[in-house]
Amino acid sequence: MHEAVYPGVGRSMESMATGEFVEISGEKATGFRFASWAVARPYALGLYFVGLIVWIANYGVPVQRELVILWTCGALACASIGRPPREIAQLVVDWLPIVAVLWAYDLTRGAADTFGIGVHYHPMIDFDQAIFGEVPTVWLQQHLHDPGVVQPWDVFFTLVYTSYFITPFALAGWLWARDRLGFHRFARRLVTLSLAGLATYICFPAAPPWMAGEMGLIGEVHRTTSEGWKVLGVGTASLFSKGQGTANLVAAVPSLHSAIVTLVALFLWGRVKRKRLRPLLLLYPAAMALALMATGEHYFFDVALGWVYAGLVMGAWTVWERRREGLRMPAEAKAPA
Repeated sequence: MHEAVYPGVGRSMESMATGEFVEISGEKATGFRFASWAVARPYALGLYFVGLIVWIANYGVPVQRELVILWTCGALACASIGRPPREIAQLVVDWLPIVAVLWAYDLTRGAADTFGIGVHYHPMIDFDQAIFGEVPTVWLQQHLHDPGVVQPWDVFFTLVYTSYFITPFALAGWLWARDRLGFHRFARRLVTLSLAGLATYICFPAAPPWMAGEMGLIGEVHRTTSEGWKVLGVGTASLFSKGQGTANLVAAVPSLHSAIVTLVALFLWGRVKRKRLRPLLLLYPAAMALALMATGEHYFFDVALGWVYAGLVMGAWTVWERRREGLRMPAEAKAPA
C-alpha cells in the first residue's frame, strides 16, 4: 500500500523537526490553558462583589483611598483571570505609583497646618458675601437644615459627598480594563491635581464654614456631611467621624471634592459620543458644589477654585500630550517601512 503524497505537503511535513511539533503543541496548550481559566472569570467577579456587599453590610462603605483602590484592583485582578501572567503583573505596576503618591498626599495633608502659617478665615467669607450678598452656606442651612431631623436632601448630600471617595478610582479601574492609554492620562491628571491641592493647603491654610460658624464669624453652621448615614446605616457614619477627626481641618482651599469630580466630568466629556448628552456631565460638579456648601464643608470660593484647578490641570496635560503626539508623528513618518 502506497502512502498518498500531496504536492508540497508531504515534503514539508517530513522536513519539519520533531522539536517544532513540540513547540507548536506547547503554544497551543498554553493558549488553551489561559482560555480555560477565563471561563471562571464571571464566577470570580460574582463572588468578589458578593464579598464586597458583605463587607459593606458589616463595616460600611469603604471611603478610605487605600480601601477603595484595593477593592478596585481586586475586581480588576478577577477580570484578568485567564490572561497571561505579565498582564496581571502590569496591574501592580500601573497602580503602585498612584497608591504611593496618594498615600504620601494623605500623610502630609494631615501635617500641612503645622508649618507655622496662620489660618485664613476672612478671604473666603468676603468673597462669598461680595458675590451673593451673604455666605451661601449660612442661607442653605437656614432653609434646609433641621437639627435632629434627617431630611431626604441630607441623604442626597451625603451620597454625593461620599461619591468623591469612589468615583475617580472606579473610573480609573474601568479605564485600565478598557483603555490603558486613557488610564495613564487620567492617572497623571488625578495625581497632579492632588499634589496641587496639597501645595495650596500648605501655603494657604483656610478654615471651612463650620469652623467659622463655631467661632461666631458667620451665622450658625453645622457640619452635616454624615447626616445621611443615620438613615442609610451600614456603619459608615463612624468611618466618616474617624476620618474627619484625623484629617487636616484647615485644608479647605481649594475644595478637592469639587476639583476631582470636575476633572472626572471634563475627562469624560470627549468620550461621550452624543454631544447633546455631554452637558449632563456638568450636573455632577453642580450637585457636589451644592452638597459641599449645604453641609458646611466649603465656601463657594473653595468650590470655584476647585473648578479652576481642574480646568488648569486638564488643559495643561492635554496641551502636553498633543505636543508630544505631534512630535512623534513626523518621526514615525520618516521611519522606513
